[in-house]
Amino acid sequence: MATEGFNLDQFRAKFLGGARSYLFYFRPMFPSSFGITTEDAQYLVRTTSLPESTLTPITVPWQGQDYKIFGKHEFADLTVTFNVDVKSKIRLAYESWSHYIHDPETNIYEMPDNYMADQILYLLDYNGDPIMTYKLFGAWPSSIGAITLAYDTVDIAQFDVTFAYQRHTFFEGKAQ
Repeated sequence: MATEGFNLDQFRAKFLGGARSYLFYFRPMFPSSFGITTEDAQYLVRTTSLPESTLTPITVPWQGQDYKIFGKHEFADLTVTFNVDVKSKIRLAYESWSHYIHDPETNIYEMPDNYMADQILYLLDYNGDPIMTYKLFGAWPSSIGAITLAYDTVDIAQFDVTFAYQRHTFFEGKAQ
């Protein structure tokens, strides 16, 4: 007996496989004032996720009840995992960027406009064309993760970079 309003053949005809989690493209961008380019950095990206945002409510008392209204739009940090290349150029680039933001030896801080860089992330279809484009504004590496080193593994070394950013927008297809 079929459930009311549900037809398996219609479901199968309308759901054509879905987006694949391995079909994405992220090319890290560094601040132009920083002077570092890593042309092959996009080939070292191992994993990431699409950006997350939350509409945080504010609770207002109203006639003895709690009434929730929109309070603030929050954008969660984005983490990208990188494979480490043979000469560790990608790791050196992020360590240098972090040092550029704040030099712990001289205690000099760079101006935000000089150390932030917009980042773009694409969710791709089966042909490699963008389904969705996310643009992160004013991003910078807030955390550079450890690289696990071990004699008992044959895996490529990897590390995480967590980006803090101001906000993101999204577009259907490729951004204009």
